[in-house]
Amino acid sequence: GAAPAGNWTGLFRPGEKVLLHFINGSAMTYFDVRIPGKKMTVVAADGQYIHPVTVDEFRIAVAETFDVLVEPAGQDAYTIFAQDNGRTGHARGTLAVREGLQAEVPPHDPRPLLTMDDMGHGGMSGM
Repeated sequence: GAAPAGNWTGLFRPGEKVLLHFINGSAMTYFDVRIPGKKMTVVAADGQYIHPVTVDEFRIAVAETFDVLVEPAGQDAYTIFAQDNGRTGHARGTLAVREGLQAEVPPHDPRPLLTMDDMGHGGMSGM
């Protein structure tokens, strides 16, 4: 992993399909992952190939892995943006045609208001 300021960069050629392997190595954090302006096709989850699913964003839980195909074209750099589900921090990287480029880092989405049911604790009401 790298801190956001480290700006991990993966290089691509326009029109090339790029396979990205996402690993959530955090201890307790879920992340919502997106590449603004790009669709992603999820082709594997936790090392198992799946029927491809095209998404704008996906949520990755602790210790999960996802393999994602993207086709960067139309601009020289794209931000890979992963914000934590509490919207207090993020990780980011860049897909670019050459080193040193970066795209705009989007602002965090609004913080979600989660109920006990949303967090899997809805069955605790009878205790």
